[in-house]
Amino acid sequence: MDKAATDRRSFLKTGAIVAAPLAMAAPAAALADDGSRARLARLEDERALAALHRDVVRQVNTGDRQLAAGLTGLAADPAHELHIAFADDGRRASCRRTCMASFRTEFTGTSTLEQMHRLQGQGQHEHEEARVLVGEYRKGKDGWTIESLGLA
Repeated sequence: MDKAATDRRSFLKTGAIVAAPLAMAAPAAALADDGSRARLARLEDERALAALHRDVVRQVNTGDRQLAAGLTGLAADPAHELHIAFADDGRRASCRRTCMASFRTEFTGTSTLEQMHRLQGQGQHEHEEARVLVGEYRKGKDGWTIESLGLA
């Protein structure tokens, strides 16, 4: 009678025979580059640029950065996403985001109405308008840095 082997040794031999082709295929799969590294690097760059862009908005709101005369605050428009365009070499990028910009304009005229407003402590006009925050960035060995910023 031929009985099926059910001991531990036969189980291990069978497992080794089944696992051998998988073990040989694993290094080939690890060496194959299907572009996932480039996609991962691009996602990391996009996240770094988004963080820099958020920092700029925060700096404007705290008064640490001045982008335009009379600008007192920026708020990113949630209806519009951050648009990032990379250069062909991936070392430069341009970011654009629609924001609501708050401006304060001092009354400097000499008319009776302006003088009266200044005497009553209302010598300024505050208003908001939609603007686009445009940033140019460069990637160096320490990461992304700001080349230029402006409101369009």
